[in-house]
Amino acid sequence: MAGDPHCPAEPLAREGTLWEALRALLPHTKEDLKLDLGEKVERSMVTLLQRATEFFYEGRRDECLQTSEVILDYSWEKLNTGTWRDVDKDWRRVYAIGCLLKALCLCQAPEDATAVATALRVCDMGLLMGTAILGDILLKVAAILQTHLPGKRPAHGSTPEQPCTKVDVENPDLEKFPEFAKAPFLSCILSPGEILFIPVKHWHYVRALDLSFSVSFWWS
Repeated sequence: MAGDPHCPAEPLAREGTLWEALRALLPHTKEDLKLDLGEKVERSMVTLLQRATEFFYEGRRDECLQTSEVILDYSWEKLNTGTWRDVDKDWRRVYAIGCLLKALCLCQAPEDATAVATALRVCDMGLLMGTAILGDILLKVAAILQTHLPGKRPAHGSTPEQPCTKVDVENPDLEKFPEFAKAPFLSCILSPGEILFIPVKHWHYVRALDLSFSVSFWWS
């Protein structure tokens, strides 16, 4: 039986519910996967994106994965050539598309928990460093991937509980937490435009000295 040349080849659809759920988020044909990129994105990159998209819809997983890696490497350089406000949004869109294609290619392996976790991290990077594409498809892909991770998953509408100290840092109860008085620490004041990197598993406490907002990103 002849297949539709615009649909993914049959081997990509045999992996079951995860792949079916992800595939349902995508346009039916490669022609409907519109890139809509401006003139600041080189023609060579547009061609590379088109080639990766064709590989994906033709079921050529390895070639699509390899091409998406090239797209991500090149667009990453574009994202880091100046201040964030100077980065053209089309390059953020290119990066997001590269993340989408890579995540999807990783998930074509049959229920591979390691690949699913890796794909989720790729989506996270696309959401963090890219921009919304195809109706926030990266958010939808990430939500599906989270339901296919092994182990206990949070109930619908809840968020994973993050570690939080029971000590009031500025007014500690030393009778209840006597060892806290011996805890070594470093302190600093951040000025506008500055950033502080906190290594993994290091406790930290923050107090705003002026009107501010904060964003936490959990890498794992």
